[in-house]
Amino acid sequence: MVRAFFVLAIAFHPTLLLADVVVATQRFELRSDERSNLHHFLIAWSAADRGAWPTYALPVAERDSWRALLDDEDERAWSAAVSAYERTVRRSVIFDDGMIAVRNWAAGAAAPDTVPAADRPLLGALEAALPVYRRYWWRAHDAENRAWIESVQGVLRNVEQEMVPRLEAAYGGRWPAGKIPVDVVLYSNDVGGYTTGGRSTISSAAPGNRMPQGLEVIFHEASHFETLEPPLSNQLNEAFRGLGLTPPERFWHDMIFFTVGTVTAAVLERHGAPGYKHYGESGPYTNPRWGKQLPLLRQHWAPLIESGSANAEARQAALKAIAEGMR
Repeated sequence: MVRAFFVLAIAFHPTLLLADVVVATQRFELRSDERSNLHHFLIAWSAADRGAWPTYALPVAERDSWRALLDDEDERAWSAAVSAYERTVRRSVIFDDGMIAVRNWAAGAAAPDTVPAADRPLLGALEAALPVYRRYWWRAHDAENRAWIESVQGVLRNVEQEMVPRLEAAYGGRWPAGKIPVDVVLYSNDVGGYTTGGRSTISSAAPGNRMPQGLEVIFHEASHFETLEPPLSNQLNEAFRGLGLTPPERFWHDMIFFTVGTVTAAVLERHGAPGYKHYGESGPYTNPRWGKQLPLLRQHWAPLIESGSANAEARQAALKAIAEGMR
């Protein structure tokens, strides 16, 4: 009963979490809070224990020495929490409603009763593990989060007002109202970041998220908001449909990668930092499917993005040319 009351108190008093906002810019709130970090830490740890954490993901290094670090009581508490999180193994943090609800609760953005009953044991497991996490790992995780936030916040403040209208113009959409909450955690998901339910989660330790690519990652995740991603996806579908075609699977996501990378490069060059390499150049662009689409995007889409034009007809013409090239 005491634990339940404590959980409710956290959920219904968001002012208790104001200290978790490390940096607030005009468009974003970059946060580092212990429950969000612990939630994702337990997901990654449990998956790694069960061979379900991909080799390309950030390794859960803490697993190498934890038994020597923890005393017997803490080891039992931690093992119980990791075992409880076994229910999250191979579940999607993006598409699974239960996982989204637990993440929102951990971030202090939702009450416990918004979590499906089947997943509420995760809340108790997290609360029971919290003292152990605080004793052994949170301080180091928080420090790494804050160092990452410090590395991006200066450039972010300087360019966000220019990035936003350029992305709106490219997508034919509008930027979300208010500041976007970004939960900065050591372990986010296997690819280093995701966005659901009106907030982004980004890993501070994933190698691909280091600056200057960290700036692109923030705006990539923001691009998944419903006022930006669906307008682009709908126009893309329309362009292909007009030719009796269907876009390749996840082509809309590839478009986001290329769009944000191109906008980031253009804006950084205007601010005296030419030669930016897209996040995609470190991995996504090496996928064989990019061999055909990347030249088309460079030829037809990049000029529109770099111009900053919001002309709907020009956007649709560029998308049609891309669709024709993908036949």
